[in-house]
Amino acid sequence: MIRICICDDEQLHSSKLEKIIMDSAGLYQNIELDIDIYESGKSLLKALKARNEEYQILFLDIEMGILNGIEVAREIRKIDKNMIIIYVTSYDNYTMESFEVSPFRYILKPIKEEQISKVLLHAIDEVRRNNQYLFFKTQNLNYQIKSETILSISSEKGRIIHVVTVADEFSFYGTIKEIEEMLDPLSFIKVNQGTILNLNYVHIVSGTDIILTNKENFAISRGQRKVVKDAYNNFIKRRIGF
Repeated sequence: MIRICICDDEQLHSSKLEKIIMDSAGLYQNIELDIDIYESGKSLLKALKARNEEYQILFLDIEMGILNGIEVAREIRKIDKNMIIIYVTSYDNYTMESFEVSPFRYILKPIKEEQISKVLLHAIDEVRRNNQYLFFKTQNLNYQIKSETILSISSEKGRIIHVVTVADEFSFYGTIKEIEEMLDPLSFIKVNQGTILNLNYVHIVSGTDIILTNKENFAISRGQRKVVKDAYNNFIKRRIGF
């Protein structure tokens, strides 16, 4: 689940933004979205500081009452360095002032459904890249590998898993099915019965093969060729903002 909050002192804007986000939820495969709304920066900060709530994505209005969006973001950064902050504003003259809080995007009011959907898709991709790990155990040691560093995962005899990362290689007991369930389906694709590849490291896709940036070549099974082609095309579209 990805938790999203909206902080805006105008209820009409908050409700409209919430509806657009929920209407867009179907675009995000295998992701459940949970949305909370705050009508002031003060109430949001109170919830965060009390550790009652934790959010990955924040849609934050700049022009609010006692605390404006810049001041709220400064306080949030003392608590959470990684929260994705998306400013929603009627003005574009806050850009320089907001640099210190590392906003992810700016959205100008009046908000448009297509714009929100596109920004949200990029934000969700960012959350999943930053927070996803592969966990496994080998020789009584527990490992935690950031998924974005994985190039390929392959199975030997159905029970031994080989993982190749940008820096290391690991082998351990497990199944491809178990591993597949831990991975982001937007970034990883199963190319044949025993191989999963990270789309971020794909160099060339032909009709029957995939070559990764490390020059490794993998065969695409006949039944997966259309699936792989569609997944890679959609991956590229997301990367360039379509």
